[in-house]
Amino acid sequence: MLRSACRGLIDIASMLQFIDAPNIREARTILELLLPGYLIASLLIGWAARRRFRAANSYLNATRSLPSGIVVLSYVAANCGAFEVIALSAVAAQYGVLAFHFYLIGAIPAIVFSALRFLPLYRTLSIRSMPQLLEIRYGPPMRLLNACVVASSLLLLAGVSLFAVAQFLEVAAGWSFVTGAATTATVVLAYILLGGLRATIYNEILQLTVVLLGLVPIGCLSVRYLLIAKRTNHILLGHLWVGLPTSSVSSPFDVLGLIVGLGFVLGFGYWCTDFVLMQRAFTARTELAAQQVPLWSGFAKLVFAILVVCPGLVAARLFTQLGTTARYEQAIPLLMQSAYGPVMLSIGCTALTASLLSGVAANVAAFASVWTEDIYRTQLRPGRREEHYLFVSRCAIVFAATLAVFDSSITFYFSSIMEQVQLIFTIFGTPLWAIFLIGIVSPRVTTRGAFAGFFAGMSASILHLIFSVSGFLRYGTMMSASFHSAIYAFLTTCVVAVCVSVSVQSDCESGDGSARWSKLQSDHRVYRSTWVLATILMVLLLELNWLLR
Repeated sequence: MLRSACRGLIDIASMLQFIDAPNIREARTILELLLPGYLIASLLIGWAARRRFRAANSYLNATRSLPSGIVVLSYVAANCGAFEVIALSAVAAQYGVLAFHFYLIGAIPAIVFSALRFLPLYRTLSIRSMPQLLEIRYGPPMRLLNACVVASSLLLLAGVSLFAVAQFLEVAAGWSFVTGAATTATVVLAYILLGGLRATIYNEILQLTVVLLGLVPIGCLSVRYLLIAKRTNHILLGHLWVGLPTSSVSSPFDVLGLIVGLGFVLGFGYWCTDFVLMQRAFTARTELAAQQVPLWSGFAKLVFAILVVCPGLVAARLFTQLGTTARYEQAIPLLMQSAYGPVMLSIGCTALTASLLSGVAANVAAFASVWTEDIYRTQLRPGRREEHYLFVSRCAIVFAATLAVFDSSITFYFSSIMEQVQLIFTIFGTPLWAIFLIGIVSPRVTTRGAFAGFFAGMSASILHLIFSVSGFLRYGTMMSASFHSAIYAFLTTCVVAVCVSVSVQSDCESGDGSARWSKLQSDHRVYRSTWVLATILMVLLLELNWLLR
């Protein structure tokens, strides 16, 4: 299900249906030089990041070892890649200015909350991963459940991302699918084996640089077009809040679904618990730097929102075939074809390739970390020498990269990127977020209640999906259905977890739950500068909501 949800990435190949255009043919010649150069640069970064690792944690997680600037850039790069560029520009082309909600409601409030509450908690407890925090609160069974879910998701995502890279290279550069998949997987495998998470992070920074080189010009041109259109009284933007119904099953979006579903459940669940993002935040050397990593990335997200949404708005106006003969995901490629010459177009294609390749690497490295630290070390072979865990982690990297190659040959066809991703996080991520949050808020929730709540919430999401697809429940869009499904899943998880905990808990379970809960209630220092950054970010958020209302 997760693999099919992210299958929309493969549409990048179909975005280049205009490959026979003259400037595309010239760009392909340049691309044949740029792509090998980028792959060689990735290997050189892995070579430069290599070192003699003595512990598996330093190899897999690089905990508390990187400067804040590097951590912030990698944090941004892990979230702002080709997937976001293509997906959210498509949302902007389809729904207009409402696409800004994915940043203003779906990201910034959760980023601020994560910086002020969760990252100080993580640093105080000296945890290395998200499953480890669930172990502190609920015990080893919940850590194992979370680790298995995360590991499976990361494996599937790596395969889908690799398929997208291979398909893109097949169309844009003329490589065969097998050559593209094998070459990129080999490059990823090589630099992760050399430098571990360090090499992955530094390559993400290279990827972010290339993405900005390909995206900033088209973003600036789009902003200029919108300003000219505004001066000539062309209505292009629309409204962010005016005319939006409070709750409506026929509207594409409604206030309830956006604020509660997207903002609180999906947004907070992603930014506060996502393994890849937290893995990067944990690499910051100091507590202050770790707290401020999400906040600085929040400012970057606001800039990225302009670079991504504005081209989608312009594309909807310039290319009337979007949504009919052309997919909305083709908005950015069509703009690049129209505005860029061969050189810039080849840079843009390299940017998309680099970003997708970085996504493969991030998922492979994260899988190795989850498998080694949260499953193998704690459940299968505890108490072994660090050299043994280093060997196991490298074997996990080879396994993940190899499986991604085989997994990439499986194809699924879905009509939207963002709708499928929101849907899958609703099914798998929302119950975990609910268990995570209620475990911090209430000491009465037991391990048994958490398990029951998780599976009940997941079942509620699946049932809601079935009813929505069958027409029994009707929504304006599938994305709106995902937002409301997230609300139902979150509430179901919380209610079932509390009811089971209260009705079947023993005195022993109650005492254990209270003892574990008390570990999460110690004082967590939040620096004054962190509060200042958070305040500035929230003021900007309110100002943008007011301006675009």
